[in-house]
Amino acid sequence: MKLTGLYRAVFVGLIALSSGVVVAQETPSGWCTSVWYPSSTEPDGLDSIRAHVDAIDIVHPFWYSPLPDGGLQRHDGAEDPDILALLREANILVIPSIFASVPTMLASDEAMMTHIEVITSLVELMDYDGIDIDYEGFPASNRDAFSLFIERLADALHANGRLITIALHAKTDDQGTWEGPRGQDWSRILPVVDIANLMTYDYTSRNQPPGPIAPSQWMADVVGYASQFTSLDKIRLGMPFYGYSWMRGSPPATTISYRSVMRWVDSFNLDTSNRHQQSHELLIELRVTGLPRQNIVLNDAASVADKLETVMSAYAGLGGVAIWGIGGEDPSTWDILSRYHTGMCALRDR
Repeated sequence: MKLTGLYRAVFVGLIALSSGVVVAQETPSGWCTSVWYPSSTEPDGLDSIRAHVDAIDIVHPFWYSPLPDGGLQRHDGAEDPDILALLREANILVIPSIFASVPTMLASDEAMMTHIEVITSLVELMDYDGIDIDYEGFPASNRDAFSLFIERLADALHANGRLITIALHAKTDDQGTWEGPRGQDWSRILPVVDIANLMTYDYTSRNQPPGPIAPSQWMADVVGYASQFTSLDKIRLGMPFYGYSWMRGSPPATTISYRSVMRWVDSFNLDTSNRHQQSHELLIELRVTGLPRQNIVLNDAASVADKLETVMSAYAGLGGVAIWGIGGEDPSTWDILSRYHTGMCALRDR
């Protein structure tokens, strides 16, 4: 749906179009909640969206991946008319994700331009509110090509009044701690996108020994670094709703939901009194005769509250959250989010 009326009025900024003409361009304001779907081990993520349509403003369905020639692969369930009807009836923005680990179409200018043309045509054909770019973990040698791609795509989408959002690896300096963050140049990307979804989770990945998923101060530090390149209202704090379980305390961990852990807690009377000092995440040990020992780090309403309190105390102008792991989450988490989502996201008021 194209931006009109008040929906357009809530944006501010300048974007240089490929013609060299500088025009007024919009950037989002107001607290907004985004969710990626599906993003949980539980199958009921859509039910969770349906139950919280008043609290969710943007949904990023994982419907597409890029092809080497610049085209798009549609995944099973893509463009589901029932999902589209649900979201549009609830006045939720539909901004599908295009996801990839190695965006090979960036290797040539021709393939890149084809990719941009295919994306913009798709957005117009399906009347999406925009597109979400979730290209992760590619070599740092693609850094300049990826930045150019985002700049060109932003120009093309903005020319039609559409939004561009992007998922970014968390980092607190330009180089980050590994090649994925290094390949994303925030100084070029953040000024041109409309929403930056910071993946402020997996501080401890599944391939590492047990540790916090998202330390609260680290999340605040990532937001602080992003704010050097764009306004806070364009930034979304990546919020983990999930947990990890390490079998016998060794990697790799498996993703686990709050709901499934609580079944074990109730069945085996597990201790839930321990929390990680840096992340406030639950630390649970499963030690039951006949079952392998498991070390669990889990997010719940209390850990989400701690993360938001820490970040918002330093960056009160934060634009909202982007949720990973919807489905099977702690129901009380939505009560925590409601403290910040006190009015309609400006993007939905159109």
